[in-house]
Amino acid sequence: MTPSAPSGSSDRLRTISHVRVIMVGEVHVVSFIRDDRGLVSHEQARRYFASAMLEHTHGWARVVLDLSGVPALDSAALGPLVQKLREVQELNGKLVLTGVEAPALREIFALTRFDRVFPILPTTATAVAIASS
Repeated sequence: MTPSAPSGSSDRLRTISHVRVIMVGEVHVVSFIRDDRGLVSHEQARRYFASAMLEHTHGWARVVLDLSGVPALDSAALGPLVQKLREVQELNGKLVLTGVEAPALREIFALTRFDRVFPILPTTATAVAIASS
């Protein structure tokens, strides 16, 4: 996978320093930059979803969100996820999640039944394949 900025959006990609975007075909794979322990700051993840994700990903029809290393999400993050899902559906695209590994993250997805709303796949490769189809 070679990182590349989608045409016309490189400025948006540069402004989000704690998030990495890799293009795989027509799929935008969004992942968080992790620390030395392989973790993502809860506050960074929360801040991205609550205030930057929708603008950062606007117009992207095929998206994989890799939540590897994210310890948990709260309602400030879950609302924008639903909004992005609606946008992607309106564009006849797909939003697929991967890396839902942390126990607290799995629990919040189960409690909110988001695990039934969002496709959650075990690997990025599988998620990309589903998002591409």
